[in-house]
Amino acid sequence: MNKEMTIIIEGKKIVAVQKGYIAPKGNEKVIDLKNKTVMPGWIDMHVHLEHETSPTRYLENFTLNPADYAYHSVVFAERTLMTGFTTVRDLGGSGVNISLRNAIAKGLIKGPRVFTAGKSIATTGGHADPTNGYRKDLMGNPGPEAGVANGPDECMKAVRQRYKDGSDLIKITASGGVLSVAKSGENPQFTDAELTAIVATANDYGFKIAAHCHGAEAMKRAARAGVHSIEHGTFMDEETMEIMKAKGTYLVPTITAGKAVADSAKKPGYYPELVVPKA
Repeated sequence: MNKEMTIIIEGKKIVAVQKGYIAPKGNEKVIDLKNKTVMPGWIDMHVHLEHETSPTRYLENFTLNPADYAYHSVVFAERTLMTGFTTVRDLGGSGVNISLRNAIAKGLIKGPRVFTAGKSIATTGGHADPTNGYRKDLMGNPGPEAGVANGPDECMKAVRQRYKDGSDLIKITASGGVLSVAKSGENPQFTDAELTAIVATANDYGFKIAAHCHGAEAMKRAARAGVHSIEHGTFMDEETMEIMKAKGTYLVPTITAGKAVADSAKKPGYYPELVVPKA
């Protein structure tokens, strides 16, 4: 760690970092941080700015409107910035996260620079199917517009819908998940043909692809197909690592999230019964 340094800022940009304490000239303003540690802004590659964990999270699906999620996201975005994260990847929400990104970029609200996937893409009953756990008359049959796709053609349409919506990247849930109200947390949830269609279409539109994966088979399929990052990687094995190295696939391990979920699962009633064993 370097001591006795000066950071020179012009407007909103850092233009130089120099050794020693540089004397100000003219009307230059000095902010004395000699008793502080100054770091570059952090980057969090996996956040969900529309939500935070709570025992009422599942009920909120039925009680909150899009405007409610929008107002909540304003609080979460500023909180994220003030903890030191100046850039984040938002990997899935209702689509409010796209408007949130725009509002931050315009200076309307405070928050980090956001690259957002908008709505994650899943298969029917998959980790990001927004109607998992609903009773049958509310469940419906969500399709590509809602981020639920089955078969290569629907997968292509789902990617194109994210382009139309204004997403910065594509997020897919290639395996089951922990917090979704569904039994498996690790089974593969896209076929090779579906993944190929997603990757090819995303490449056409200049999208990077982040793939939520807990199970090894899901990781192998996703990496072979050409996704750019594996999120979580819980049950990764040696074969998966070799494929990822060969393909240049990154791992985003989300270690804090895993620990937090495990801790919350110890609290009676915090999660639905179907979620607790996975957590």
